[in-house]
Amino acid sequence: MFSDSNAVVRPARPSGPDWTPTAANIMLGRAVKDLRERAGLTQKDLAGRIHVSAATINRLENADTTPMRRTVESVIGLLGPDSATRDGLLMMLARTEEPEWFQHRFEDCTPDHLRRLLGLESMAIHITSYDVRLVSGLLQTPEYAAHIIRTGLHLTEWRGPEAGRRLAQRLERQERVLGQADPPRCVFLMDESVLIRRVGPDEVMRGQLVRLRELTDLPHIVIRFVLFDRFIAGNAGSMAGSMAQLQFGRGGLPDLVYVEGYEKADYFTPPPRRARSPERPPTPRENHFERHLQLLLRIQGEACASPAESRRMLDEAISRYS
Repeated sequence: MFSDSNAVVRPARPSGPDWTPTAANIMLGRAVKDLRERAGLTQKDLAGRIHVSAATINRLENADTTPMRRTVESVIGLLGPDSATRDGLLMMLARTEEPEWFQHRFEDCTPDHLRRLLGLESMAIHITSYDVRLVSGLLQTPEYAAHIIRTGLHLTEWRGPEAGRRLAQRLERQERVLGQADPPRCVFLMDESVLIRRVGPDEVMRGQLVRLRELTDLPHIVIRFVLFDRFIAGNAGSMAGSMAQLQFGRGGLPDLVYVEGYEKADYFTPPPRRARSPERPPTPRENHFERHLQLLLRIQGEACASPAESRRMLDEAISRYS
C-alpha cells in the first residue's frame, strides 16, 4: 500500500557516487544478504566460514553500523560474485566509509535518532509527512526555525554558537532535499493548529505562512491541513506524533516509515516480497509499518482539507498577521 502509486513504477535515483553513505550502507547489507541466501547459507554459516560472529553478519545485513572492510572483503572472497557485482559491492563499501553531510560540522547537534532520516531523505523520490504541532522542518523559514531552536536551548546557550549551528543544519537539510535539480514529490500534512500557534512575532508568522503559500504553487509540493473538526482515524491517529513515509522507487531502497517521539524515533520497513505469504504471519515491526502507513493514508482521506481549501486557509491566516 502506497501513498503515491506513481512512486512504485518510477525508477530509483541512479546508484553510484551520488548515493549517501547511509543509503549505500543499506544497499550493501541487502546485497550481502542476497548473496548469502543464493549460496544457501544462514547468517551463522557465513559467520563461521569467515571467522566472525553471527551478530556481525546480522549488523552488516541490517546496516546497523558502518561495515568493516575486512568483513565485506571476506564475504566477497568466500561467495565469489561476478566482477560486476564485486565492483558494485566495493563501490558501496567505499561510500559507507565517507562521512554523512551532517557529520563533523554538525556532529554535536545532530541527535542519534535523526541520523538515518537525514541520511536518506535526499534519496527519496516521494515523501509524505505529517506534523502535529509545528510547520514541517523542511518548510520552515530561517526566522521561524530560529525561534523554535532558541526555545529548545538553555538560557546559557542563547548567546553561544549552538543556535547558529542548529539553524545552519536545518537550512542545509532543506537545500539538500528540496533544492535538488530533481526534488522529491512531497505531500506535507500539517495540523490546522500550525496556522494559529504563535512562533515569534507577527512578522515571523506572516513570513512563514507566505512561504507556505508560495510553495503550494510548485508542481512537486502539496500542502494540506488536518482540520480541527475531523476525527483522525481512531484513537491511534489522535495520539500519533509526527511521522513520514519515504519512497525510493523501483530498484531502490525499501520504503521507510519514520515515527518521531520525544528524543527518539522508530524506523519501519515492509517485509521482503519473498517473505510475504499466508503461512508466515507478519512480525510486530512489519505490522507497525502497515499500521502507520494506513494511518497516513486515512489522515489524507478522512481528515484533511483539499489542496485548494488549504490554500484558502493560508490566505486567511496571512491576512490575520498582516
